[in-house]
Amino acid sequence: MLKEQGFRDWSPSMSAREQLTQASFVGSIGGFRSLIASIYDLRAHQAFRDKDWASVEKFRAVTTSLQPRFAKHWDIAAWDMAWNAYAYYRNKSEWTEDVVESWQMKNILMPRYLQKGLDFAKQGAEWVPESYRLAMVVADIYSQKYDDPELASEWYLKSSQADDAPPYIYRAYATHLARCKGKEEEAYKVTSSLYRTTRFGTRALTLTVRRDMERLEDHIALKAARSMSLEQLQNATDSDGSTYLDYAKLGMHLLEVKKDLSGAVEVYRKIVEDKNAPHFYSRRLLMLLAGDPLNQKQAYEDLKKLLKKSPEIFRRQDLIEFTKLETSLNASGNARKE
Repeated sequence: MLKEQGFRDWSPSMSAREQLTQASFVGSIGGFRSLIASIYDLRAHQAFRDKDWASVEKFRAVTTSLQPRFAKHWDIAAWDMAWNAYAYYRNKSEWTEDVVESWQMKNILMPRYLQKGLDFAKQGAEWVPESYRLAMVVADIYSQKYDDPELASEWYLKSSQADDAPPYIYRAYATHLARCKGKEEEAYKVTSSLYRTTRFGTRALTLTVRRDMERLEDHIALKAARSMSLEQLQNATDSDGSTYLDYAKLGMHLLEVKKDLSGAVEVYRKIVEDKNAPHFYSRRLLMLLAGDPLNQKQAYEDLKKLLKKSPEIFRRQDLIEFTKLETSLNASGNARKE
């Protein structure tokens, strides 16, 4: 009866009498529910200022019950529980000198309010499925609070499918999918589509997407390099329809399995010539060349130009290696002068 009138169901834990009383009340207020919801929203704000989280939860439950199709009520309720109440007890648990109280906060209150926030967000997503934000809040909780990239990716994908979803949510889906063990192939397809800017334009090519693209291609190449023979990998590069990724698999095999640096360099030269290959292969080729004393100086000069032109393709480890190379060349140059 309540759902037909646009209200959400009351808690199944309530007694039959309580539910009947609540239902009668809801049915009687009719057009005043918006006003009453606003009053309880104000009461929730006051309870928030008082850090009375039990009352915040109770008042938010009332506002979401009265106006379940109003996404903002669910959003604020989830935020108050999963972030504000959770953070309050986390900070308090770190400062209290009472060991028992600290344990209770960490093991009872914090998990409880985190779950309450997740419940509010999920219920809201069910009531307002056309809103991207509530599904995104669920994903944020799984990502930031539970560190569960698999569930987070599922909800980010759901959020990204809403008509008004901003592009960054689909990127969040790709980023979290890339962290799911065993889903590298699926993640690569999604990340590759973003890298090639076929979905949202150039704004999709963020630093995270670039990093994920390289990491996933390395994973795929290394997997093939270890499971396929040299002949199989060479045949793949010679076949019609071969791509730069087939060459990357061959290059990885030569580097990691055969320990053939010169052979790998030649393969990576071919990759760099392919206009479809990501730009980070240019950095990789130069890094390999820098490992050869005969090419070291020229490789350093080319790396310096590339770093100035495209700093985004250099990872932290690359910068460390570049600094070591620079230091080594300066040291050897000074030694020759002396």
